Amino acid sequence: SGQGIQSRGEDTFFNSNGNYATWNNFTLDGADNNSFSTNLQERSPEVIQPPVDALEEFRISTRNYSAEFGRSAGAVINASIKQGSNDIHGVVFGFLRDEAFNSNTWENERAGRPKGKYNQYISGATIGGPIRKNKLFFFADYQNTNTDQALSQLATVPTALMRQGNLIELSRPLTAGNPFVPAGCVDTVNKRISPACFDPVAARLIGLYPLPNIQSELAKAGQPGSFGLPNYIDNGVLSVDINQYDVRLDAKPSTSSSFFGRYSYMKTRRKEPPVLGPVASGDFNSNIEITGQSAVAGWSHTISSSTLSEVRASWNRIEGDTFHWAFGDDSNSQLGITGIPRDPRYSGGIPNTNIGGLTRLGGPFFRPQFQTSQILQLSANLTWYRGSHSWKFGVERRRDKVDYVDLRALNGFLSFNDARYTGSGIGDFLLGLATQQGLTLFHEADLYTDGWQFFAQDSWRPTSKLSVNYGARYEYFTPLLDVNNQMTNIDPATGRQFTSKSSGSVFDRALIHPDKNNIAPRVAIAYTVSPEWVVRGGYGTYYQHTDRYGSESQLALNPPQLIDVFVTAPNASSAPVLILKNGFTAPTISNVNPTLVQWRIQDPHQKTPIIHQFSVGPELQVMSDTVLSIEGVGNLIRNGRRLRNLNQGRIVGPGTVVFPYAQYGYGTAFLEQIVTNGRANYYALQAKLQRRMRGGFGYTLSYTWSKALGDFIDHLAAGFGASGNNPQDATNMANDYGPVEFDIPHRFVASFIYELPAGRGRKTNLSGVAGALLDNWSLNGILSLNAGRPFTITSNDNTGTGTFHQSRANCLGDAQPSGFDKTIDHWFDTTRFAQPAPFTFGTCGYNTVRAPGTKNLNLSLFRSFPLPKDRRIELRIEAYNVFNWVNYAIPAANVSSPTTFGRITSSLGDPRQMQFALKFYY
Repeated sequence: SGQGIQSRGEDTFFNSNGNYATWNNFTLDGADNNSFSTNLQERSPEVIQPPVDALEEFRISTRNYSAEFGRSAGAVINASIKQGSNDIHGVVFGFLRDEAFNSNTWENERAGRPKGKYNQYISGATIGGPIRKNKLFFFADYQNTNTDQALSQLATVPTALMRQGNLIELSRPLTAGNPFVPAGCVDTVNKRISPACFDPVAARLIGLYPLPNIQSELAKAGQPGSFGLPNYIDNGVLSVDINQYDVRLDAKPSTSSSFFGRYSYMKTRRKEPPVLGPVASGDFNSNIEITGQSAVAGWSHTISSSTLSEVRASWNRIEGDTFHWAFGDDSNSQLGITGIPRDPRYSGGIPNTNIGGLTRLGGPFFRPQFQTSQILQLSANLTWYRGSHSWKFGVERRRDKVDYVDLRALNGFLSFNDARYTGSGIGDFLLGLATQQGLTLFHEADLYTDGWQFFAQDSWRPTSKLSVNYGARYEYFTPLLDVNNQMTNIDPATGRQFTSKSSGSVFDRALIHPDKNNIAPRVAIAYTVSPEWVVRGGYGTYYQHTDRYGSESQLALNPPQLIDVFVTAPNASSAPVLILKNGFTAPTISNVNPTLVQWRIQDPHQKTPIIHQFSVGPELQVMSDTVLSIEGVGNLIRNGRRLRNLNQGRIVGPGTVVFPYAQYGYGTAFLEQIVTNGRANYYALQAKLQRRMRGGFGYTLSYTWSKALGDFIDHLAAGFGASGNNPQDATNMANDYGPVEFDIPHRFVASFIYELPAGRGRKTNLSGVAGALLDNWSLNGILSLNAGRPFTITSNDNTGTGTFHQSRANCLGDAQPSGFDKTIDHWFDTTRFAQPAPFTFGTCGYNTVRAPGTKNLNLSLFRSFPLPKDRRIELRIEAYNVFNWVNYAIPAANVSSPTTFGRITSSLGDPRQMQFALKFYY
C-alpha cells in the first residue's frame, strides 16, 4: 500500500510513500541494477528486467529502515536470479495476445473506427542443473517479446489551396506593408500569397506534407475561416522486439565458502512510426535501440560460527540510441537547404520547423540522441553475531558514469510561428521569412561521479518482547565530473565564466562544492504487546544523490565545448533572422556572441536532497490465519532539486517588465538554473488485511488515505514539457506548493487466490470425467480503485516575463461546485476560470482540480496438468480490465483554448485484453 503506478505506454514508474518515481533503487543479485542515464532514454530506470520465470525472489521494501540500503530514498526492489541444483529443472513457456480477443479503445469507438492491430507474443525457456554434483551448478534463461500495436495519430497539414498560396480557409486576416515583404506578394482582400513570391525552398518543403484525409475536414475545403482542427490521420504500427537472456553459475567448494557469477543481456528494438513520414516526421517518434548488460560476481565465507563475510563486484551498462527516421539521408541538399554541417554521426532529415497553425515539419529536437550509462560497484560486508546482537558492517566504492549526445538542434531549427510579416505563420513560411533560427554544433559529454558509502547496523533483542534495529550510514558522492574536464559555469551578473581545471580539488573540476555531510541514522522498533498484537515503528534519514534532468542545467553543455545558438527577431520591426533560400550560417567559437548562446547555470553551493521517513502502527492477528496492520506514515523531503528560469522578468508595474540579466539574448534569454530548495510532504494512513492461504483461499485487502504536497515535480516521470517543469514565477516558487502529480487521496487494492475445491481428493471429491475436468483449477484476481489525479488549470502566457514557465489561469470560484454535473465534455465548470490580464500572473493554485478516478479488475484462470517425474503443464487464461472499464485521462485544461477547455478527449490504460499462456515445467 502507499504506492501509485503511473503508466505511459509500455513504461511503468511507481511512487512509494511520497517519494518521486525515479527515486527507487533496483538491485539484481545484490548488485546495482539502476540506469545512470540523464534522461531515461531507455524508458525504464532498470538496466535488466529479467523474465518472471527466471526469478528466485522478488521483494519490494517501501519502508526499509536498515542502514544497509542507501543511495536513494524510494522503494528498494530486490530481485535474484534462480540457482541451479543437483537436478535439472526448467520451464518452457509461451504467451499470446491478439486483437481478435481484445475490446476496441474508447477513442476508436467515439470516432467510429474499428479495432487496430494488436499482437504480442512472448516465448522463452529456463533450465538449471548441476555441472558437478554438490559443487558446481548452472542456470540459464532466454525470452523474446514481440509486440505490434496500431498507432493512430492526428496532424494538421496544409490544404490543397494553401499550397497554392490561397489562405482563405484561415480565420485571421493577412497583413500587408511590412518592409521585409516585397510589394505585391500579399493580397489582403483575397487572402493570398502570390506563388511568384514563394521562397523556392519553402515551395519544396510544403510538398513534404501529406494532403488532408479526414472527410469531415475535406468537406470544409474553400470555406472561409474553416481551418484549425486536425485534418490528417496516420494509421501506423508501433513495433517492439525484445531479446534477453541470463546465465548464472554457483560454486560451493567447501562448507564455509560459496561463489557465484551472473551475466545478463537485454536488447530492445522499438520502431515508432512518424505521423507525416520519415522526412516530414511531425513528432518525436523515433527508431530506438537499447542494449542493457549486467555482470556480478560474489563470494561468501563463513569465518567462524559467529562471523560471516561477503564480497561482491558488479558492472552494468545500458546504451540507448535514438534515431530520427531520416537519419543518414541527404534531404537538406536535395531540398536546397544550405549551411547545416553534414556529419555521418548525426546528419539526416531537415530542420525542425515550426509553422503557425500546422503540425511541426522535420525531425524533432534532441535527435539523434545517444547515451551510455555504466555503473561499477565493489562492496564488502561483515556480519558478526554476539549474544542478543547481530552486527553488520559494510563499505561500498562505486563509479557511476554516463556519456551522451543530447543536443537540441543538430540539424537546425526554424520558426515561422509569430505571423509577424504577413499576419499568418503559413504566409511567412511560404515567403521564407523566419523569426527564429537555431543550430547546435556536435559535442559529446562524458561524465561520472565517484561514491563511497559506509554503514553499521545492529539487530538487537534486549527482551523476548522487544527488538531494536538501529544503525547509520555515511554517503559521499562527488558532483558530476567530466572525463575531459570540459565544464563551464557562469556568473550571470558579471558574465564571468568558470571552467574546469585538469587537476586540483573536486570543486576545481566539478565547479560545484561537494556535500560531505550526508549522515543517515536509522532505527526501527517492534514491541510484542501480546501473542496477537505487535506495535512497530521506525525513522530513517535518506539522501537522493541521482536526479534526472535530461540535458537541463548540465555544465558540460555550455560554451566553449558546446555551441548552441538560437536567435530570435526581437520585434515586429526586426528583419527576419533567416531567409530560407539563403540557408544557415553555421556558428563557430570565434563568431558567436556569448550573450546569445544557451547557458545552463548551477549554484556552486548545493545541498543533497534529504528525506525523513517515519511510521508507527499496530499489527494484530484477528484470526488464526488473518492479520490486520494499520500504520501512520510520513515522508518529508527537503533540499529538492528543481529548475527555474533565473532570467524570468519581474513585473514592476502595469506593462513594465524588468529582466534581471538583460544583457543576455536580447534581454529575455532563458537562463536555466537548478536550485536545491524544493520541499514536499507526504502523510498517509495505510491499512492491510491479509489472510494467508488456507483451505485453498487467500486474500489481501489494502486501503491508503494519503496527502502528497510539494513545490517541485519529477522532471522526467511527470509527463510534462519543459515549461511545466518550471514555476509560474521564479521569484515566488513557494506559490507552486500544492498536490503533486501522484497525490491520490484514496486507494483500494484487493487481491485473491482461490483454488476450486472440486476434483480428485478435494473437498468436493470427484472422480472419472468430472474429476478430470475440474481438478487443479485456480482463480486469481486483482481489483484496484483509485481517486483521480490532480491537475492545473493553465493559460497562454500573457505575462511578458519570458519563456519556460507554466502560466496559470485566474480562478473565479469552485471548479466543481455542489450539484455540478461532471461529464466527459464538461468535466468542470469552465466559467469559473479566465485568462489573466496582460502582465499579470494567474491566481489559480497548483494542481487544484481533480481528474476522474480509475478502476481496474484483472482475472486469471489457471489449470495444472500433472505429469510423471515431477513434470506438469499449466494452462492460463488471463483477462486484463475484465469489465472494459474506461479510465479517463486529464481533461484539456488550458483556458485559452475554449473549444476544448474542460473536455476529456483520451483515456488511460488499455481496454479489455485477453492473454493465453501455456507452460511446461520439468
